[in-house]
Amino acid sequence: MSSETVLQKALERCIEKRLTFAAFRIPGRPVQLWAQRDPGLETVDSTLLLGLNQVFLTAPFLLPQGRVPFIRSDIELMFAEIDPDISVLEECEGSAVGPQTAEKATSKADFIQAVEAAKLACRNKELDKVVLSRVLDMEVGTERLPGLFVGAMGANDRTMVAMVHTPEHGLWLGASPERLVHEELDHVRVDALAATRPADAIPARLSGWGAKELDEQEKVMCHVHSTFARMDLRNIVVRGPEVLEAGPVAHLHTTLEADLGDCILGELVLALHPTPAVCGAPTALARKFINAHEQHQRSLYTGFWGPWNADGPTELFVNLRCMHATPGNMQLYAGAGITAGSDAEMEWTETTRKAGMWFGLLQRQQPAN
Repeated sequence: MSSETVLQKALERCIEKRLTFAAFRIPGRPVQLWAQRDPGLETVDSTLLLGLNQVFLTAPFLLPQGRVPFIRSDIELMFAEIDPDISVLEECEGSAVGPQTAEKATSKADFIQAVEAAKLACRNKELDKVVLSRVLDMEVGTERLPGLFVGAMGANDRTMVAMVHTPEHGLWLGASPERLVHEELDHVRVDALAATRPADAIPARLSGWGAKELDEQEKVMCHVHSTFARMDLRNIVVRGPEVLEAGPVAHLHTTLEADLGDCILGELVLALHPTPAVCGAPTALARKFINAHEQHQRSLYTGFWGPWNADGPTELFVNLRCMHATPGNMQLYAGAGITAGSDAEMEWTETTRKAGMWFGLLQRQQPAN
């Protein structure tokens, strides 16, 4: 039996039993699945993350009291050359069916209205930028998710693909091109990712990107660099920008690296989150604008998730290109960065294009038996 088939059976079992689990593929590494023997989700203060190893962080966009939820690796499975024994998942207890409320899909009129309000706020110098998101319905059952997980891995080997279920957040699937933090041996690497173009319309030179896109990307890069400097990281190096292709779209991508020095990694992570790429700038005012104009709760969308190891390495990604299982269907989340120079129709098209990866994978996937 192929590893992909065993993986899908393991995911099916986790979903059916409503286990608290995380299955994930870090670029360049085999798929891993970590599951808890009991369903209860724990949280930890950022300063106490130093005492944790082999846990999967599942931080939402809004972090109450700065406490980070995590999934333990009571059961560890790796899907590499030899199929693991997935029968050990029977040792795990799942959660009861909790409240599963669906968000209302965002109408085009509501999104356009929010974009125009954001543009006005930027023109009035109240904001530099704000990221607005919307919800799209996709009529598909959870039985298709294991196949979509495998399909997402094949679609782009530079994305972090993850499926997570917790009693608090429900079932999520995402494929993110944006690394929030990679840390190993007290050296950190952070992605500054912003600006979006169709993958088939990438300019031959960086100067061919528009002023809006270049400005967006610079804001994210400056946010990361200033956070490094403020927290006294050492030996800061900036590489880029370059073009990063992510399915149907491409982004501008800059990598920043530094040595932690005396900085605590957990505090750096919370200082970086949320970046202007998913929230806006200034952060507090952008978050307030989002709360007033988005008619849905983001939950895990634009939060961060990934394996945390105090003894290294740690690999956290921003949760983008994601979907949430709700009764009867899946709900996709997609966003766009809004500045004074944005065009509302183009921003609507951009969010549609970003969500299009999942619709394309669904069309290519054979229905489950």
